Amino acid sequence: MWQTNFSWLSLSYLVLTPVALLLARLYTADPPVLGGWGGWSVLLFLVPLYYARFHWDEYVKLKDAFEQTVETLMATIDAKDPHTRQHSERVAAIALDLAKAAGLDAVDREKIRLGARVHDIGKIAIPDQILFKPGKLTEEEYDRIKKHTVIGEALLKGASLFREILPIVRHHHERWDGKGYPDGLPGEKTHLWARIVALADAYEAMTAGRPYRAAKSPEEALQEVLDNAAKQFDPKLVELFHELWQKDPVWRDREVFLRKYSQQPSWLELSQPSSEGQDSKTSSKPS
Repeated sequence: MWQTNFSWLSLSYLVLTPVALLLARLYTADPPVLGGWGGWSVLLFLVPLYYARFHWDEYVKLKDAFEQTVETLMATIDAKDPHTRQHSERVAAIALDLAKAAGLDAVDREKIRLGARVHDIGKIAIPDQILFKPGKLTEEEYDRIKKHTVIGEALLKGASLFREILPIVRHHHERWDGKGYPDGLPGEKTHLWARIVALADAYEAMTAGRPYRAAKSPEEALQEVLDNAAKQFDPKLVELFHELWQKDPVWRDREVFLRKYSQQPSWLELSQPSSEGQDSKTSSKPS
């Protein structure tokens, strides 16, 4: 935590110290560099710095606003179905740990976190009757679901802030054996970031379950991951995942994760109909 919150101080002092020394030298120069007063030189130097800082602040505000918009969209998708509640948050938590274990630096890990949060954004364009169908999907419906990867890429392609994470969005359903979608990329032809998110996404989905498929226990899901090493998943990442899983991280058990990260219900959850209402609606449907 200390490193995360205060690591920027060393870089800040490293940059600002020579700038301060230069300003002091300009102010005390004899004779003055500009006009008859050293302050003019300092002001001339500070004006472009001020504008640079102003534009940087605006960029940060724009970036934060954009990310918050995307986060809201993902929360909307997650809240539609209890099986996908907190899905992208848990995928991001798994992917972050896996990326760190793989030796990726903090900058890359942050990009992976963002990619994991928005990896399913293309599902916004998938009809709810298909996305949350309680029974087995038809081949046509499954083909429609698979399009969420390319739809998500298209949605984010125009935003420079998300350009680097597009491989995650497009390729998080590729497989190590080349039998995935949308491009059927084998092995390392799929970007490492996408391979990390693919493994995290699969484990989360297995332990979350779906209306047509019961959730697996953490132990069962782990075994499936191990069984699919070098088939569905990058074998090196599977080894790292196994080591992490044995350390009992918070994301290992979905219920533990939900309790930790869902202390307060969101407005989306509060707006959901009660379980009694859902049961009555379900019972009134023709079989």
